[in-house]
Amino acid sequence: MEEILELKDCLLNHQYERAMTIVEELELMGRQDKINNLESFLIILLIHLIKIQVEKRVTRSWRSSILNSLREIQKRNKLGKKSQYIKPNKWGKHFDAIFPDAIFKAADEAFGGIEIKELRSLVNLNVLQKNTLELLELTYTLDGDSLVQLICDRFPIGPLE
Repeated sequence: MEEILELKDCLLNHQYERAMTIVEELELMGRQDKINNLESFLIILLIHLIKIQVEKRVTRSWRSSILNSLREIQKRNKLGKKSQYIKPNKWGKHFDAIFPDAIFKAADEAFGGIEIKELRSLVNLNVLQKNTLELLELTYTLDGDSLVQLICDRFPIGPLE
């Protein structure tokens, strides 16, 4: 709010160069807020993919959470009609940045609670990252119904074979 008042003051006083600087700062803050929001859904997605990988089973709530996270990422990642906040094939650095948070939170849930160090030893990070990035890439190409069908097919309820 402070930035908007300063912007208004700059415009009223014809300080257009300073006003443009403030506009750029506001734009950057808005973009970062959107990326933080996308990363929060990525954490939720990872928590459930981690639990599926280590517990070798799928529950309805985990599958629903995976779908919800992907759909929210799909909806919120739009920047205009033809662009995105996070471009296709650019999720790797976001995965790396939020993985520590996801493994920490997943440790509370996997097997009813497990030590982080033990959970890390059970997670195949390469497989997790590959699967996660593959799912994220599908948010650029699939519509909502197709994404639902894919998640239902890919994550059947029950123990994994």
